[in-house]
Amino acid sequence: MSVQSSVVPLAAIEQPPKPALAQWKAVVHCPSCGSGGSVSRARLPDRCYHFGSERIAYPEQGVTIVECDGCGLFYKSAVPTPDFLADVFRRQAQAKWASTHDFLYEVALLRKLKGGTPFDLLDVGAASGELLAGCGEAGRRRSALDVMRFSGIERHLTGEFIEGFLDRPLPAWSHEPYDVVTLFDVIEHFYEPGVAFENLRTLLRKDGLAFIETGNSASFWPRRIGINHWWYAGLLEHHVFWSRHSLERTAAAHGFRVAYWHEVRHKSRRHLRVPGTVVDLLKTGLYIVANHYYASIANLFGRNGAQPWFPFTRDHFQACLVKE
Repeated sequence: MSVQSSVVPLAAIEQPPKPALAQWKAVVHCPSCGSGGSVSRARLPDRCYHFGSERIAYPEQGVTIVECDGCGLFYKSAVPTPDFLADVFRRQAQAKWASTHDFLYEVALLRKLKGGTPFDLLDVGAASGELLAGCGEAGRRRSALDVMRFSGIERHLTGEFIEGFLDRPLPAWSHEPYDVVTLFDVIEHFYEPGVAFENLRTLLRKDGLAFIETGNSASFWPRRIGINHWWYAGLLEHHVFWSRHSLERTAAAHGFRVAYWHEVRHKSRRHLRVPGTVVDLLKTGLYIVANHYYASIANLFGRNGAQPWFPFTRDHFQACLVKE
């Protein structure tokens, strides 16, 4: 009676797919204020980005996070070209950004900031329209601006759908300005923040509100471990990273003032569940223990080696800008 070997040939072990090559654009001046100087520079520790089911290799020289000496904005030294990124979005975004967030807290806050009166709303980066749906009667005209039409968006619109990017020349729209423009997890995607803020001025009525949520580069984890190790900086689609200082500088340059500021957890971590929290804590523990080896361990399993989510950290902010 023969005994079969339990040894599996190395060639038979499933290997992670090789990362795809991207087209890259070098960034030599601050995308917001145009300064070419820097306060600090820090290289991303990983070798590739993960977006949906795709792995995308860094450029040969790597990617560095630069802190602008003019406005304090952090930005990447190399970003994927808009056309390449748009192709990745078309393949992966519908699955990657399938949101389940109900936005009830945000809608209540918007109503409070508007004094309880109905308002015309444009949601930038609306995805499937969860925020528009949550507004209900609060929004008289509910419109969306996004890079593509996500499934289900139409049933939440009572206004227009504008297809395109906020940081490029505005595509065709009604030219009827809005009371409120919302940008939840959007402004970190900008290639040209100055263009985006000028477009915001065009889209808003006088005294209109731009309500923003994004990662906070001045929060605990980026300061504690270095912004190049921050999970938020390790995402392909994130090009610039804001703090209160850099947002105030950019907003003022384009005729806005910051009227509200609040630090929050990422929206996917505001309603913590035990299984997910346990996994996050285990990953964070491994990250602290393994230190510099964490990325290598993650790479062995075809995973992203960036800092894992610590479920209790407040590394995002919400801010309301008023058009003056």
